[in-house]
Amino acid sequence: MKTLSLILFAVTMAAIPLTGSAQPKLDPDAEPMSLTISIAPSDDDLVYSSFTLSPPTSLWPELEALSFDLFIPTNAPTDSQVLVHFKDHDYFWYQNLLTKHLKRGAWNHMTVDLKPETKGWKPEGHRAAWHLGAVLRPRECGIRVFARHKFTGEATLKNVRATPRKPYTSLPYIRNIRPNLTRVPCYEKFEITFDLPDRYANPFDTNQVMVDVFVTTTNGDISEIAGFYTRDYYRETDETGEHMLPQGPPHWRARFAPLQEGKHKYFIVVRDAAGKAMWGPGTFTATKPTSTGFIRPSKRDPRFLEFDDGSPYFPVGHNIRTPSDTRFSQHFPWRKRWIRGCAYYERYLADMAAHGETLVEIWFAPWSLALEWHADWPGYRGVGNYNMMHAWKTDLVFSQTKLHNIYVNLVIHNHGKFSNFSDPEWKFSPFNTKHGGYLSSPDHYFTDPRALESFKQLMRYTVARWGYSRHIMTWQLWSELNLVGMKGGFWKSPEVLTWHRDMAHLIKKLDPNDHMISTHVSGDYKVQNHELISLPEIDMCPMDAYHGSKDPLHIVQLLKESAAFNNEFKKPSLVTEFGGNWNAASGQHLDDTLHAGLWSSTCIPLAGTPLFWWWELIEEQDYYPKFKAVAAFMKGEDRRNPRSTLEEPVLEPNPEFDLHALCFKDDKNGLGWIYAAQAFGKRTPLQESNTRDITLTIRDLTNGTFTVEF
Repeated sequence: MKTLSLILFAVTMAAIPLTGSAQPKLDPDAEPMSLTISIAPSDDDLVYSSFTLSPPTSLWPELEALSFDLFIPTNAPTDSQVLVHFKDHDYFWYQNLLTKHLKRGAWNHMTVDLKPETKGWKPEGHRAAWHLGAVLRPRECGIRVFARHKFTGEATLKNVRATPRKPYTSLPYIRNIRPNLTRVPCYEKFEITFDLPDRYANPFDTNQVMVDVFVTTTNGDISEIAGFYTRDYYRETDETGEHMLPQGPPHWRARFAPLQEGKHKYFIVVRDAAGKAMWGPGTFTATKPTSTGFIRPSKRDPRFLEFDDGSPYFPVGHNIRTPSDTRFSQHFPWRKRWIRGCAYYERYLADMAAHGETLVEIWFAPWSLALEWHADWPGYRGVGNYNMMHAWKTDLVFSQTKLHNIYVNLVIHNHGKFSNFSDPEWKFSPFNTKHGGYLSSPDHYFTDPRALESFKQLMRYTVARWGYSRHIMTWQLWSELNLVGMKGGFWKSPEVLTWHRDMAHLIKKLDPNDHMISTHVSGDYKVQNHELISLPEIDMCPMDAYHGSKDPLHIVQLLKESAAFNNEFKKPSLVTEFGGNWNAASGQHLDDTLHAGLWSSTCIPLAGTPLFWWWELIEEQDYYPKFKAVAAFMKGEDRRNPRSTLEEPVLEPNPEFDLHALCFKDDKNGLGWIYAAQAFGKRTPLQESNTRDITLTIRDLTNGTFTVEF
């Protein structure tokens, strides 16, 4: 079979000859291309031979038709037909069977319509409708000659041409508006789905199309939210894992969570090169809340968190960066572990909820849920053209967080994406000039106007799609910011500080629900940047608390120091990674550190329990009961009180066991933890005789009768 590599040239209003020439020149007199076709019976009694066209071009979306002349000999089968197919950028197959039988011994002029609204195109192996994205940098275009009878002969193809699409001039239509509900509780999702013309090569680029929805409350307050382009998928699983397959046509949506009860009106406004169109008003009614609302820094005590309804939030949880972790398998190779897909979040989140956990950290990583990355990676299309498969998976994850009432610390960028020295993924980045990007250094991501605009577009889409969710606790802009760049130290530069101030300010303008914003550093509190934490746009202070192979109880001292450092900023602070060292520790060490980290955090003025990193260890060693115990202990407790401080009560007499206590208290209430140092590391068992007749003294309490609960 002969493969034809074709070059498309600058679009003009005349037909564009497609030739087999490897040179970038127009050659209308190119030699016809011949193919010896051999048609033999097959299992389905339908056989073919192919011409394969693989044009390395981005012009396909600008074309409306493909035409060619095909000659077959006189002795070819009488039922010979032609099928044209495309493999899109994600290798999904679309085909168009031209119903007319070919004339034998003659030239057959064939034309195939490429416009998105064309009805002849059918999916194979999936359920997606033909759309403009199918011809956006396709992997292959092929012309197949079909027959049902055995035949060998020579077919000739010539005059393969593409007809450019005329620039559109009509205003964009807004059709098929479908709201999910007419009555929705406050803080829950109101969603509208609608259709726009499928004529935008990059529907995520607001220079091509801008979609906004304006929502007016009963009180006259107006919220502006962005509409977003999306595609639906479905999931199939087999012994090789999970597979996401597209279905249906692309469409547009807008999501909004009302904060006020009453009738709401909304208008949809669309702008593109042809002008502006508007639809509306639509209406829906926001009813009484059925939930506690969004998470905020506490107004009464900014060290802690609370919901919109004023109730406290003390998160108990752990980190599940991505469904699987190769580093865990390297350090704990006691079993074979397969790469896990996002379906595993359903299992993880269900287990967490069953044991009282209410917080998880999830990353938008290139190998998991990120929206943009190198176009050679499955599902990606480079900078500014987003991965719809990952977006759909993220929708699934958030449906599970809602089901299980678990909140998410959502990480937008992991450090490796823009690092040249730590877990470096910069070598794969679509921003890198070595891959056709426009940044010669990852440092320039913070200053280049094109990169700044790219991040704004990314966050516009992110907030538009998931900003409705009260189960997002935080937009965490970076994980391990201090490992970003060409070398260490750049993260403290004025450019990075300015980037955070400006981008956080932008997000607050985009986000009508005002989710908290943070950024994270690798290492404990001693490496945090005072200036960055002090920015008024930064709402929360996340950090690590790894401590190597030191005594497991060192985590207690580290958490105390972390709280003392961060409380000065009058913002909630949270350890989002801990557990031995960054590259693990012994199983016993991690077991002890987890126990001490969870229980001590109930008495230390951090916003919640620290988030243990080794999530697969939790599952495989069944550490979930540790979380369940702490969650049960903290149920109904409210630590918000600016007068509350951390105290270390006195235990007397203190026999051969080295007993210690922590207590977070004011003069009327307190939470405490008593622990024996020997029980950690060496795991010396406590006997009943060691814990009799011990006096615990808590200072500075109001005179009166107290209730003590263990």
